[in-house]
Amino acid sequence: MDYFFRSLWLRSVLLCLIGAFCSSEHVFAQKTTSKKRPPSATSLPTPPNSVSYVQRKDSLTKIAKPDVERLATMPPQDHKERALAMFTLLRLEQYEAIVKNFDTTVVTTKAPQLDMLWVRARNVVGEFRAVKEVSSERVAIGEVITIETQFQNSDLDITFSFSDKHKVIGFAYNQAKAKYALPTYAAPEDIEEQTVTVKTGKYEMPGVLALPARAKQSPSQRFPVVLLLHDQGPQDKDRTDGGYKLNKDFALGLGKQGIVTLRYDKRIRLYQLSAEDVEHYTTKEETIADAASALGLIRSLATTLPLDTTKIIIVAPSLAAMMLPKILRMDSLAHPRAPRVAGAVMMALNYLKLHELMMPRFDYFFAKDGLTTDEVKQQESIKRRLETVESTKLSLKTSVYDLPYGIPPSYWMDLRSYNHVEAISNLTLPMLLLYGQQDHDIEFEANALPWKEKLVGKSSVEWKAYPNLFHFFATGNGSLRDYARQGNVDAEVVNDIAQWIQKR
Repeated sequence: MDYFFRSLWLRSVLLCLIGAFCSSEHVFAQKTTSKKRPPSATSLPTPPNSVSYVQRKDSLTKIAKPDVERLATMPPQDHKERALAMFTLLRLEQYEAIVKNFDTTVVTTKAPQLDMLWVRARNVVGEFRAVKEVSSERVAIGEVITIETQFQNSDLDITFSFSDKHKVIGFAYNQAKAKYALPTYAAPEDIEEQTVTVKTGKYEMPGVLALPARAKQSPSQRFPVVLLLHDQGPQDKDRTDGGYKLNKDFALGLGKQGIVTLRYDKRIRLYQLSAEDVEHYTTKEETIADAASALGLIRSLATTLPLDTTKIIIVAPSLAAMMLPKILRMDSLAHPRAPRVAGAVMMALNYLKLHELMMPRFDYFFAKDGLTTDEVKQQESIKRRLETVESTKLSLKTSVYDLPYGIPPSYWMDLRSYNHVEAISNLTLPMLLLYGQQDHDIEFEANALPWKEKLVGKSSVEWKAYPNLFHFFATGNGSLRDYARQGNVDAEVVNDIAQWIQKR
């Protein structure tokens, strides 16, 4: 499952987890290149009662005074400059000045905690070298500022999240992400992109329709269309994760082979949920409704563009694949006279229930090489949360802090009433199920093999597993290092999907 609410234990360091629907990235499954252990007691700084320690702190306070004053008088809406100023104060160990900018209703980190965590991180990464780049991104919560920094032993991404009221509601630092690169099997000139908007009620999601470049040379020809969906959480249209852009790879690769694609930003990436929204939040609001709207948009665009509405294919990773029956039903109710979806490519479709995937992930990435004291506590917390989902006491009053991924109870109550295995088994449309055998997010034997057995004998279902691909359908063994590097969807996967579509 792609990174829904990236987890506390899979970050190299995360100081503030700002909640299920406030995160600029998913809290589940952010991958780091190595599992860092806390430094030993001998590597920690001189104890605070030391004279040298006090002298050093006094010296840093004097040096930092102009920066403290500058931050205090800086315009509140200047998030980039404020983030840079706070990063400077972090390096000068002026923690009190930093936490004064936190929204304390969201961020509970105090100066002593910040001190301890930053010293531990600094002991690992070494001396500061330079700020490489500063970027800004608008998300549902407000604005996220990322400072790309270079240290002696490692590069770090320092992230400050600002609310629309200009207070810091999220602060984290982790190993710098790899940069995306175009796949070798395609180039931008293979497609022509048009900006479109997926609309569901009051919500508008920016999207991109990618047409094969040769469409202009064949005005009478109509082309099959692929709707590229997302996995869990606030993903962008490209399904960006560090050095990967999975949906962009598909758009480029399929476009080169004469297939149109539509991709769009997820609603929860763009719109913050109100307290009222959270009370009834389900997969309908996260995925289903907007996917159905996107299908309607494709048919609408076909009135002026060379799109073959009898050959609409959905490419659905994990969560979207799990919800496919509901997407198809909503689409048929909204457009009863329109041609039905011609097929679906189900990528890393989970057989286990959503919450049941949580512990195997944790165990694979951490328990196999022993657990730290903190990780033992996290493991116990996971188990309690899973028990809460399955408990008869689960209700709308259950706290999100007692549930997996920080997702509200309405979401889990809705999922408990949905048997996705039976719903998918009853589908009659053609389906292509694809799996990477090195996938440790949707573990191969526990999820892929039961589906193969469940659907055996269904002529409308085809199946393929790739021995050397992991969850992103890129080459790798599914290690933490694979998630942290740059990569692309494997060319064989793109070609297999294209050939399957062209048979429809």
